Amino acid sequence: MKKIAPLLVLLVSAASQAGDYSVTTTRTPTFINGPGHSAFSRHQLRLADYPRGAANNSRLQKISWTATTFPESVNERANLCFRRGGVHDSDCISITPGVPGSTERFNSLGFSYASDVMIRHSAESGPWQSKPAGPETVTFHLTY
Repeated sequence: MKKIAPLLVLLVSAASQAGDYSVTTTRTPTFINGPGHSAFSRHQLRLADYPRGAANNSRLQKISWTATTFPESVNERANLCFRRGGVHDSDCISITPGVPGSTERFNSLGFSYASDVMIRHSAESGPWQSKPAGPETVTFHLTY
């Protein structure tokens, strides 16, 4: 029993440190440079954003966002894309520019320290260089 007691204390203390947390990133998207082109903002966590010990074992619970608009653009569209490995889109959803939202759709795709979210904007027409109205935020709601 004396050998098991320290192990039990260690397991109980490790379990009590697990929990939910969220991290918000803010980025300003690039410009839309003419019809047929896209603007985007990329949101990724830094190692310093994770609680101690959570970088390699966090699970996604929800993603929430506030996307900007491109006021000079005509028929603007936006997509929010989750990228598990930070390179290729794992899945995308259509979102409404300028309207906050949240989704749990990406929860089953897994999550790693390399995961990120891209918000992409495109427009049917507008000036050659259309500027965003402001920055965008993405909040990663995670548990470990």
